[in-house]
Amino acid sequence: MTILHRITGCLLRAGLTWLGRRRLPQIDGTLNVPGLSASVEIIRDRWGVPHIYAANSHDLYFAQGFVHAQDRLWQMELGRRTATGRLSEVFGPLALDTDRLTRAFGFHRLAQADLASADAETRAVLAAYTQGINAFLQSPSRTMPVEFTLLGHRPEPWKPEESGAISRVMLWQLSHAWTSEIVRARLVAAVGAEHAAELEIHYPKGNPLTLPVGIEFNRLDLDGTLRQAPGPFLSRGKGSNAWVVAGRRTNTGKPMLANDMHLPLSLPSVWYENHLVSGEMYVTGVSIPGLPMVIVGHNARIAWGATLAYTDCEDLFVENFHAESPYRYEYLGEWREAQVIPEPIQVKGLAEPHVEHVVSTCHGPIISDVVGFPEQRIAVCSMALRPSAAIRAWLLLNRAGDWDSFVAAMRLINATQLNVVYADVDGSIGYWVTGSVPVRAKGDGTVPVPGWSGEYDWISEVPFHEMPHAFNPEQGYVVTCNHRIVPDDYPHFLGNVWMNGYRARRAVELIEGKPTLTLDDCRAMQLDVTCIPGREFVQRLARLRSTDPEVQAALECLRSWDGQLSIASVGGTVYEVTRYILVHNLLGPVLGRELTNQLMGQGFHPQLASDNEFYGHDTVALLGMLDNPNSRWVAQAGGREAVLTKSLKQAVAWLRDELGPDMAEWQWGKIHYAIFRHALGAKKPLDQVFSRGPLPIGGDTDTLCQTAIAPDDPYDNKAWSPTFRQIVDLGDLSRSLIIHPPGQSGQLGSAHYDDLAKLWLEGDYHPMLWTREQIERDAEGRLMLQP
Repeated sequence: MTILHRITGCLLRAGLTWLGRRRLPQIDGTLNVPGLSASVEIIRDRWGVPHIYAANSHDLYFAQGFVHAQDRLWQMELGRRTATGRLSEVFGPLALDTDRLTRAFGFHRLAQADLASADAETRAVLAAYTQGINAFLQSPSRTMPVEFTLLGHRPEPWKPEESGAISRVMLWQLSHAWTSEIVRARLVAAVGAEHAAELEIHYPKGNPLTLPVGIEFNRLDLDGTLRQAPGPFLSRGKGSNAWVVAGRRTNTGKPMLANDMHLPLSLPSVWYENHLVSGEMYVTGVSIPGLPMVIVGHNARIAWGATLAYTDCEDLFVENFHAESPYRYEYLGEWREAQVIPEPIQVKGLAEPHVEHVVSTCHGPIISDVVGFPEQRIAVCSMALRPSAAIRAWLLLNRAGDWDSFVAAMRLINATQLNVVYADVDGSIGYWVTGSVPVRAKGDGTVPVPGWSGEYDWISEVPFHEMPHAFNPEQGYVVTCNHRIVPDDYPHFLGNVWMNGYRARRAVELIEGKPTLTLDDCRAMQLDVTCIPGREFVQRLARLRSTDPEVQAALECLRSWDGQLSIASVGGTVYEVTRYILVHNLLGPVLGRELTNQLMGQGFHPQLASDNEFYGHDTVALLGMLDNPNSRWVAQAGGREAVLTKSLKQAVAWLRDELGPDMAEWQWGKIHYAIFRHALGAKKPLDQVFSRGPLPIGGDTDTLCQTAIAPDDPYDNKAWSPTFRQIVDLGDLSRSLIIHPPGQSGQLGSAHYDDLAKLWLEGDYHPMLWTREQIERDAEGRLMLQP
């Protein structure tokens, strides 16, 4: 960074922060707001969290929409434009590829259909929430965030279906499996099924991968243009942790529930904390700006948390289109007419709109042209693109009071593949896997399949009550960290792309190692940076020696390492750099850098898939290769000792160049850091104005405190981190804790723009205020909305 850049950035930050402070919303006093039926009280605490007290449901969701718009209007504007494919109207051609993609998926059309088929109560909730947003937009005291000024843009009135479209994007982000199909197909095309088997995510012993006849997967060109597109606007974070522990295993005699969700760090936070009180609704937790209700949290009776289940609910079908008729495709021996929907996209700076012709077969929309491999006409079939009642499900979940009402809500979640953990004040705990999982006529969804024959079609779904679930399990706890859900004898195929299980193993170690669990124990677990595969890797080096003094010093450093990936860890740094280089030394000469990175989890499209389901499995494969005396990958790299020594030597050289010759300075936090990135922060010097960081951080992809690295930028925490942590004490809800960085407000200049980042970085939380006494004690502002 040049001195001029820094000076410019500082001056711009000071000026825009001053402007932002002048535009902060009113949080004290009284506002007359047309559309309410009674007065609403909004008390904001010293962390910026609104506690909303309303006389009825309509006014409650009206007020929630109002406070969302007060604090997160720019984020909401980006969210609805992303979901409806209208970013190009603001950002110009830069965003056209993203708009083409979202129009292809048709989130806006799906949302309109969902709204049309929704029950009256759900429509009323969305209508009230929309009215609250628009009441803020029409308020005489309204001020626009500085981002609108910089772009010369003003928001239009909100529509209920735009909230539905945001919900649809969320469903898509939480659905999985098709990205791994393409990576697996490329791998097999490059080296053959037998050689690829050693790198498979969960490869059944003796069962080779068999590609369907009729598809040339080496023609799928995923390089070049795919890496040039801007983004990501559509991020698909991969991790989360949750555990729920029965009262007989806690110090209070009541259950405890902990949950932390792992997504790319952003500014503002993807989450917005709020406390909603009205009649039968008494719930607190985090919401998503643009959507009403609470996504994860607790009410007066139950608490819940969620992680990704990684069930396989998506397939790719390679379609055969007629050579002379671009919209006719083959299916079951006949030529059928594809559905074609023209989607005009207005692009800032262009006189005429870009018209995207969205083509869909019976399997789903064709995405080949949009993502850059037009030679194959590929349709994506996804449960996330089918009818959904997800908003209704969350409404029922917010007011559920026992296991039966919780399960009733889970039944409606057909398009979000989640592990949802449960606890109640009566002492019960439980767990349910949500989301419909297809039953395939043939195949297992591991690779793209021919669409024309119908033989790989989805023929039914796994019955709801046969999905994995548990109620008051004998062991007294449930742990879910995106790892494998079911044993081999489970009767249905749920998928094969679970994460590697090291985080879950560590969580079980810690729970089983305590006679009773406390709130502080749960806190320590969420902050734990013990790297199990790192310890196992070091064990493989027990007999390795080197005549190079620097390499030998690095070996001794690794052998004395305690397995903790703290900010100050030196051994952890040597492990991480060596591991990354070793994977490339083993795979790179055959696969090349791009495909090797994809085997490490890198995505192939910045908007569509910034990562893939192979993420984290390179470590499992690496340990397996080192243990396998017949590994072809190790043999072609020169043998076990040679490739380890070479990789250590290269790691030492890189660290010396990067951090200097003194090994004591090779601390993990110096190359592993968090950045809270703002959408406008990609442009210098606006990064200094809107984004925050870099901030040194511990952990890695395999630690409970998961701070995942990106294969194309291997030490920066660019992939995902815990964006939210909560710990709920069902024995005393007022003792519950929460944190979501960097702050509640998206308004530059607000004291709550980034005030939670320091707490989060230091492993701290703030109380999840519950009682009126607590709230009054920590009140920062009191706003009365009058009809």
